[in-house]
Amino acid sequence: MRLILVTIFILLTTFLTAASDAVDELKMPTQNNGKVFHQPNAKGKWQYIYPFADKSYILAIQYDYNPEGTSTIAKNTTIYFGKQNGKTDVLYWKEHLFMHVVNDNFKYEDYNNDGVKDLLLFTTTGSRGSNEHYNLYLINPKTKMLNKVSGFNEITNPTYHQKHKIILGYGYAGINSYTIYQIKNNKVVQIGQSFEDTETLDLDKKIAQILK
Repeated sequence: MRLILVTIFILLTTFLTAASDAVDELKMPTQNNGKVFHQPNAKGKWQYIYPFADKSYILAIQYDYNPEGTSTIAKNTTIYFGKQNGKTDVLYWKEHLFMHVVNDNFKYEDYNNDGVKDLLLFTTTGSRGSNEHYNLYLINPKTKMLNKVSGFNEITNPTYHQKHKIILGYGYAGINSYTIYQIKNNKVVQIGQSFEDTETLDLDKKIAQILK
């Protein structure tokens, strides 16, 4: 009986810790955080992206600030989104994650077919550089918000297929394959099963069959 209670306690503690980490990773409520952006003595290197015409809204990437000896696969980057507001900035959310920071690491493409180009932020590669992964942030020009699409970073080499209004992932491996996804409630949902890329594949026909 004592062993069962100890086991339950350990499982409950693990669950609560994981839940707490998930909340800490992405803080959505607007909050006043003093000075966040363009600090003269801030640690690490900073990159600033301005997704709106109003340049007071900033997506800031802070990287290369982990202590020496930190694992190369540890979370090495913090992303902040907020509004620069004089001496006191407003922080809408922040996220701590692992990223490979490279030149030309972001681009704008419409991924939810609303006519607004969204922000794609490169995170890392797999399969010796062949499979690229990105974070996707949907841009809302009316509310001036960036909304992260959960699970998008798991898609390899994503592209948006305008005709079928789906996201197409392409994975290089022993067998190269396609996977179809859609965005629902800011989350990525896989549609059907992955399918092999062959010389005789009619991609348009295959997508239509899966979407029936």
